[in-house]
Amino acid sequence: MVTIRDVAKKAGCSTATVSRVINKKGKYTAETEKRVKLAIRALGYRVNITARRLKRGQTMCVGIVTSEYRLLNTPELIRTSVRYLAGCGFNVELILGQPPESYISLLDEGRFDGLLVTDIVRDERTVKLLVDSGLHFVLLGGETDREDIHRVEIDYFTGGYEATKLLIRNGHSEILFLSDGQPGSVTEEIKRGYLFALDEHGIGYRENLIMEYARPVWTEQGRFGYETAKRALLSERFSALFAVHDRIAYGAVAAFLEQNVGVPSHCSVIGFGNTDGSAYFTLPLTSVAVPVIQMAELGCEILSASIIRKDNVVKSVRLKPRLVERKSVVKRLTP
Repeated sequence: MVTIRDVAKKAGCSTATVSRVINKKGKYTAETEKRVKLAIRALGYRVNITARRLKRGQTMCVGIVTSEYRLLNTPELIRTSVRYLAGCGFNVELILGQPPESYISLLDEGRFDGLLVTDIVRDERTVKLLVDSGLHFVLLGGETDREDIHRVEIDYFTGGYEATKLLIRNGHSEILFLSDGQPGSVTEEIKRGYLFALDEHGIGYRENLIMEYARPVWTEQGRFGYETAKRALLSERFSALFAVHDRIAYGAVAAFLEQNVGVPSHCSVIGFGNTDGSAYFTLPLTSVAVPVIQMAELGCEILSASIIRKDNVVKSVRLKPRLVERKSVVKRLTP
């Protein structure tokens, strides 16, 4: 097997110089770099990654703890995280639907250098287990009162508030709110923003206009939107609809059109997530764009810096969603 000593001998320099060229650290001349690279190619030398990792005390493996809900609703979060970490030289493994004890034990066993953890739901015990492990992790979203951990979150409250406020500015006071009933901070924060906007404008909310999926199955969001909107047309009075996900809004619009209820002429509609199809839907859908790609990039940047550079300064970032106005909302002309 070709060693670094063989490369140094052929290039006519020391092993330390070869190491500096390979790692692109320290000082060396352009001529020396050229000789070392020619020697590496001529001898077919390959860096021993395993030995390098052992020397650093790192596995260069990172786990992403996530859920099927995330994979379906924000796949770009996972895709961006994998690409970013791979670009930093990490191997990445998805940990799907595992209990905290399971993936924390993998940290303890040295399987991973660190974890990205999505959507911890008011579970201080899990956060404490992560902290007590003494190893590197970053929370993406979720709920915790602790301020001594790395986390990147999205201000879903503001997203719900701004979407509702847009409808109110357009003359809508009876706004049907559709939630997929998922546990945790996302849908609850969107709902809180909706209620706050109503209250701020002196509009009393009607309990019957808040409809949540009693059986939260995220693969049935479109059907939930369709069936709930169809049922609401028979029993409730409203001039606008706000759904916590675009797919729910798609289903609702299909029900409206089937019942000859014009969108937006008779009912304005806003979704959440700004999914790829929103701009190209039958009627381009007004939606709340969530910065999940930025969330993933920041989380990965914080985690990689913590692992590689031993940067332990706690970083907490809160990102704001952005309202994207299209053609599914208009000003209400009749009382």
